[in-house]
Amino acid sequence: MKMSNKLLTPKQEPMGAAAINDMMRAAQRQIKDRQQELNFTVPVTAAQQRLAELQARIAKQSGHLLPIPPIDEKPVHVTIDREGRTIDSITGEILQIPSRIPTLKANLRVQKKDIKQEGPKIKAVKEVAPEYPGIDASAKYHDGRLLVRPAVRNRRDLKFVEKGKYEDLANKQRAKAKLEKLQEQISQTAKKAGITVGNKAAIIQPKKFFSELDVPDIEWWDYVILQQSNYQSITPEVNLAPMLTGITQLIEHPTQLKPPFEPHKPVLIPIHLTKREQKKVRRQNRAEVLKEQQEKIRLGLIPAPEPKVKISNMMRVLCSDHVQDPTKIEEYVRTQMAQRIRTHEETNAARKLSAEQRREKNTKRATEDTTTGVHAAVYRVRYLEDPSHRFKIETNCKQLHMTGCVVLCKDVNIIAVEGGPKQQKKFRRLLLNRIKWNASCKNRMDDDTNEDSEKQQNKCVLLWEGTVKDRAFGEIKFKACPTENFAREHFRRYGVEHYWDIGHNDSVLDASTD
Repeated sequence: MKMSNKLLTPKQEPMGAAAINDMMRAAQRQIKDRQQELNFTVPVTAAQQRLAELQARIAKQSGHLLPIPPIDEKPVHVTIDREGRTIDSITGEILQIPSRIPTLKANLRVQKKDIKQEGPKIKAVKEVAPEYPGIDASAKYHDGRLLVRPAVRNRRDLKFVEKGKYEDLANKQRAKAKLEKLQEQISQTAKKAGITVGNKAAIIQPKKFFSELDVPDIEWWDYVILQQSNYQSITPEVNLAPMLTGITQLIEHPTQLKPPFEPHKPVLIPIHLTKREQKKVRRQNRAEVLKEQQEKIRLGLIPAPEPKVKISNMMRVLCSDHVQDPTKIEEYVRTQMAQRIRTHEETNAARKLSAEQRREKNTKRATEDTTTGVHAAVYRVRYLEDPSHRFKIETNCKQLHMTGCVVLCKDVNIIAVEGGPKQQKKFRRLLLNRIKWNASCKNRMDDDTNEDSEKQQNKCVLLWEGTVKDRAFGEIKFKACPTENFAREHFRRYGVEHYWDIGHNDSVLDASTD
């Protein structure tokens, strides 16, 4: 029987985690004791020396605002117990971790602000022992410090509306509607009286006028809001909130709109060519058309045109055929010449505009674009009884496609016209230059002149011209008004009663100077 060369060792059981940890702690303790006996110090490396120099420089520059803790050579093994304390896992000692305290004033202010914000929240929290269904308090891996939201939602309390809330809201709306109705009535009254109002605050006018010495019981601006006859009922105990309807701390900023007279598209200035440039452009266009036609003939898309034969070049173009039968060739040439003339006339007739198209073209040329603004003008004529003058005014307005109105009153005849700038220029030249206001029909028929006409000469004066947003009148019409109030009322219907005011004031000044 042969013996095996292998040594037989007793069977060893594997070591547990706790035994390994105890062995490591004992070895580390022996090494530490041996180093203390031999006074052994770990040599400082170049990297550690460089790190110490940098820390010293930073501490010097920052003025030791934040002390830098020393860095341990070995990592510390820490654990957290059930009470949340930090414990060294090797020695079992309770560690005190230093907290950073800010020293800069800015950081201190932020810290105080955070404490103030967190203060009410901490007080509001009620310490209630949490109940976790299905979890035993003696569970091995359960941390009781963690908050778990319950599966059942908390019941919400009912919030009732305070008594009289909606009544106050309804009273405010009624007061607001009443104020708007009052403002509308005042604005209509002011418009009839010829008073212009700039804002809503200005249209609330007092019911009666006071002298400088009289002190009213209540101011008219307070009466509209308070609805009281005096200030005696207004005491500190009275609730003024329901009365101050529409008065807030907000400032109204109206929406900024673009000016209505600015064109939407940039105006392009046309370029006018000289005669030489026009001929050059025409020559280039004809050359391009001829080149395109030659390309089509070369590709076989269109047949080649016949030679253009006239009586003068007949012998040169058709020399051989003319010798054989000259009569037939001459007839062929004359037929071709007549065909060319006929084709030319047919092309001109097809290109010619019809009567309706010509009328539309003239209308489009005379009509101007007034979307960005309408040019208006007001004239005053002393006498407008001559029918020829009326006919010229009406006919020119219709031909220029202008709108307006002519009001006939004694010594104050107002002509208000609206249109574009070119139309106004032509109409201005008609009234101020072309029409002879003193040459009436009666003077043309009789050589004898009247003495009254010599004393007061008829004339036309341009009172005002400007730009308005929209047209006020339609097609021009003549309106005979017996009185001045009737004439002003006629202009007021179109919202331009100031036209009559301008003309009437000018007539008064003219009469005073005469």
